[in-house]
Amino acid sequence: MRRLMYLAALLLLLPLLVGTAAGAKRQLATPRYDHDLSRPPNTLYWYDDIEGDTSGWTTVDNTGTGTPHFHVDTYYAYDTNSWWCGTMAYDANGGYGNSWDDRLDIPPTDVSGSTYPILTFKARYDSEFNYDFTYVQAESGRVWIDLNTGYDGSSGGWFDIGVYGFPLGAYNNPVVARFRFISDGGWSDEDGLYLSDGGAFHCDDIRIFDFYTSQNYFFDDVESGGLCVPSVPSVQWGDWWHVVVDNCSSYSPPHSWWCGDDADTSLIPPNLNNSVITPPANITGAVTCTLRMAIHAEVPTVDNDYWHNAVRFNGGDWLSLGSWWGDFGGCDGWGTSGFDGEDLTELLPDARQIEVQYKLTFFTTENGCGPGSAGGAGINLDDTWFEGVDESAVDEASWGRIKSFYR
Repeated sequence: MRRLMYLAALLLLLPLLVGTAAGAKRQLATPRYDHDLSRPPNTLYWYDDIEGDTSGWTTVDNTGTGTPHFHVDTYYAYDTNSWWCGTMAYDANGGYGNSWDDRLDIPPTDVSGSTYPILTFKARYDSEFNYDFTYVQAESGRVWIDLNTGYDGSSGGWFDIGVYGFPLGAYNNPVVARFRFISDGGWSDEDGLYLSDGGAFHCDDIRIFDFYTSQNYFFDDVESGGLCVPSVPSVQWGDWWHVVVDNCSSYSPPHSWWCGDDADTSLIPPNLNNSVITPPANITGAVTCTLRMAIHAEVPTVDNDYWHNAVRFNGGDWLSLGSWWGDFGGCDGWGTSGFDGEDLTELLPDARQIEVQYKLTFFTTENGCGPGSAGGAGINLDDTWFEGVDESAVDEASWGRIKSFYR
């Protein structure tokens, strides 16, 4: 996620704007503006201030439902076969998708008697720089420890980590270690915004041995089908989106959607991958369309927690609009899409009937995060709407006649 932060100069110039703005992959999140739904020439196709029936909305816990992407493959293999976290589903060069969380688990390995146990391997990777990472991890007292800072960008081909590798003596015995690949909600081979070359991650010749005696305790050359075990999160972490009353002073009181913990508003729950989705909105006849929404965010700019916006048309694939993180300040701090909004015009399908949906997804890491700046850690969604210019006939009098020539 391209987490851009507002410059201090901007805050000085706009002292009435709320809090600290969030960063964005595509653009800066915009501070609050009062919206006027009667502004010409826009047609209001659908609007919800969350004050009435919300039964048409959908909330989804996306955790615990994935299929492992690590598998044994000959594609770009180091030596006949290698482990690959990737797919050929998106493009001919192979790649990966949005919101992946994949693990390749090394079986528990007893290193008793080893003076200096080491993990080594050969690998190649290609994933979006600064946003999609492959971590090497070991468990210590039920806590996963990152042994590297995360592989991202392109390795430029296969590399050998060498005999020095990652020392394992400070962690559990039997050793419990793994590779973990994590991608964010946008910019991958899936949406075509980042085209990797055989991404996300390959590995081979995975070895745990004693540095001084060279005694092997574990070795997987992947040539007999592989000894490691692919996995994805198997636990449902809960659907945390729900309608609340005056949580953080709703944008249009008293109700808004909130993804957070009612019992402890100081911390964001861990392992979230939760979506809230609008009902299908009929925008048939739109020649332009803009999505607007009001969001209050308390997602501290640490760790790797963020929210992601997406839309889809006529029940098709979700199209990424960008990913953000950050705080909007106190409970009166709301960021909205303002007058710019999310312009969907270039995404409109060439169809006689068009329905559009918006999806807001909130992601947190294994330790969650918090506290938020006002003790309301989480994210709120309030007023949401689609507006645009309609292709229906215009008034042929005065300006209507003139404008009709330019439709």
